[in-house]
Amino acid sequence: MAYDYLTKIRINRPLTEEEVARRINVHKPVVDEAADAYTVFGMNDVYLEVCDASYSQVGWGLLAFLLCFPAFALLTVEAAQSAIVDTPAMVRNGEQGVFSAGMWVFTVITVLCCVLTVVILLRDCFNYRHKAVRFNRQTRMVYAFRHNGPGGVLAVPWDKAFFYPHRLPSNGLAGGAPTLMRCFVLDDAGKKIVNTFSFGARTVNGADESTPIGKQVLYQVQANFEFIRRYMEQGPDALPKVERYLPRGPSLRASMSVWFYGIGAVGSAGGAMRVVTILLSGPIFLLSILHYIAQLTSREPVWPTEIEAACGNSASPAMAQA
Repeated sequence: MAYDYLTKIRINRPLTEEEVARRINVHKPVVDEAADAYTVFGMNDVYLEVCDASYSQVGWGLLAFLLCFPAFALLTVEAAQSAIVDTPAMVRNGEQGVFSAGMWVFTVITVLCCVLTVVILLRDCFNYRHKAVRFNRQTRMVYAFRHNGPGGVLAVPWDKAFFYPHRLPSNGLAGGAPTLMRCFVLDDAGKKIVNTFSFGARTVNGADESTPIGKQVLYQVQANFEFIRRYMEQGPDALPKVERYLPRGPSLRASMSVWFYGIGAVGSAGGAMRVVTILLSGPIFLLSILHYIAQLTSREPVWPTEIEAACGNSASPAMAQA
């Protein structure tokens, strides 16, 4: 198993028929439009750098910790006290020993829940500000940042990478099925998945992809990949102008923009959608703050010197960024 932010992905397995059917041919247009979708850190003639697909999710882990850890910690203390202290009012017919044993089991469970919330917190805080993916036109390689130091970058040839729009299981809390671009790194035979990473735009598709709405939501992810594909196949001159670049460091303004990206278009539809936008603004504002706090606590990602050399040095004057 591998974890992509909070999503568990099965690897070391053969490709499924559904995955094979959804594979994208990088030598052919995916859709008519190409959109940066506010996912680009920088771009020049050598490489394009985009965020991973979990970039816009940062903040959920911190929120889960803030809500759940205090509750589980309080339950742990109360359960432990109940297991230790004699409570005659709660014990009948000589069942005190059974009650205490049950409370100890409950204490262990709540402690494990506390540990889980800390693990989720560390997905956001004290991690890396972002985990970018670089697409190098000169080397025809894709580099996915994992961590600083040796072995911290996953590299795969552009022409051998397995790209497909990954529709995750529908989640009621998320409002539908999260959909994003995923890359599978395959073995030499091209049949078995040995590693994976996601990148670029992430949408939530509440409708079936065969419906007009479902197709439109999927189209957003495909258009973002088309932006990357055109860069690799035709170069930056074939792309529409990038209006805004993601900053490489913490920025409250950028965090707000990431979380509010697209909500303006929803509100412009008027009527009930405007009401929905207003209702969502409060939670989205909170998540924007948490996104910013998570970045403030995290480390700066540092690409290995050999990757920087292959990319012609990211400090090149040709580099465009916010």
